[in-house]
Amino acid sequence: MLAAALRGLTALMLVVMTLLSTGCQGQSHLPSPEPVLGPSQPSGNLQEVAPPGAVLQLQTRLAGHRPRVTIQAPANGSLLPAGPWELTVSVEDWPLADAGPLGIGPHLVLQLDGEPAIRVTSNTLPIKVSMPQLGPGSHRLTAYAAFPWGEALKQPGASQQITLHRVAPNPLSLPAEGSPQLIPVPAARASSGQPVLIDWLLLGAPLQHLRDGDDSWRLRVTVNGDSFLLDRQAPLWLQGLHNGSNAIVLELLDQVGQPLNPPFNSVVQELELTADPLRGWQLGQLADDDLQRLLGVATAGPAELEPSPSPATPAAENLPAPPGSEPALPVEAAPLPPLAPPASLDSPASSPPEEPAAQQPGPAAASPAAPITEPAQPMSLPLTAAPPDQPPTPATTSASAPEPSAEASEPATAPWPEASLDQAPPRPRDLVNPDGTLVMPPSEGPLGRLRARFAR
Repeated sequence: MLAAALRGLTALMLVVMTLLSTGCQGQSHLPSPEPVLGPSQPSGNLQEVAPPGAVLQLQTRLAGHRPRVTIQAPANGSLLPAGPWELTVSVEDWPLADAGPLGIGPHLVLQLDGEPAIRVTSNTLPIKVSMPQLGPGSHRLTAYAAFPWGEALKQPGASQQITLHRVAPNPLSLPAEGSPQLIPVPAARASSGQPVLIDWLLLGAPLQHLRDGDDSWRLRVTVNGDSFLLDRQAPLWLQGLHNGSNAIVLELLDQVGQPLNPPFNSVVQELELTADPLRGWQLGQLADDDLQRLLGVATAGPAELEPSPSPATPAAENLPAPPGSEPALPVEAAPLPPLAPPASLDSPASSPPEEPAAQQPGPAAASPAAPITEPAQPMSLPLTAAPPDQPPTPATTSASAPEPSAEASEPATAPWPEASLDQAPPRPRDLVNPDGTLVMPPSEGPLGRLRARFAR
């Protein structure tokens, strides 16, 4: 009995050992997981550098825009007839400009399959572009907003893609709907000795770097045989390309380095570097006027910068006096208001002026001048006298004053103070009658007396 139990236990142990060995052998045949590729830096002659200073200036000024690009016609999936066709696009919240010698400003890019990019700077909305005839089959058309140096805006709404067909659709020539697509973004200009922009659009690819382990794609960039990997959708500025033709290869890969959605996401480009004059965005610093032109902001020309002459009143001495009007005053003197009767120098300034007494004919009616308590000042304001044959109107009249007679119609005048070479000219207050009217000179006038005195 005991011997039978031992034999059974031995057989069970042999079965267990056989199963364990078989399991270990199966595990040894499973393929080991491939390592996840990480990003790498440019090597060899290539060097990643900062963008030109003018690029940073323009980026700062354009940072507040949120462009929205909409392809209005033709509709997505349209079957177009033979011959040229018209594309209608609307662009919101994005300036479109061409600064001439400074280069293009912010613009719209139209990319049809692998054809050369069409850059649009017309600010007439909606934008209408005449396009060439399509070849038979299916095509991809991508429109996106771009910076002056060609970089595509990556924010939502800044780009749109549609498919078009002619003769008949060919679905196998297009990537599957919703699959990742690599759209190369050519630089607007490349010059010898200047940093070169490497940029691309990635449509349909999931976002990554939001949490650990969510990496799903890599971009392999190969420039003249030197390769490196990128895992973020950010533009790259490279230094170290040679003059003439440069080969650039962009490949979209998964996290372990396998082609992602081939053959659509492998693109070969030729970049030609020439000794062309630099454009505005390639400079280290932009002047304010050049910055405004590149941004599409209208600037004033030389004629507009100078203030236009306002319709100011010409100088008084150049205006002809209208008939019956008073003589014009010099430019530096303002017209005199009606003069009130002078108050006594000893009375307060706030006391009301005394009413003039009834006028009497003859010089005896004039009141003596107020005593002079300060040095005589030269006369600085010209005075306008009324014509001798017209009685002056008093500044203020009493309601109870008797009506002047015909004999008293002549104004009461005081003797005109005579001037001499050793005496200062009279002050304005000495040339005013008590009723506010001017002291009239004798018939020959003060100038006549002066001329007669100097003629002696």
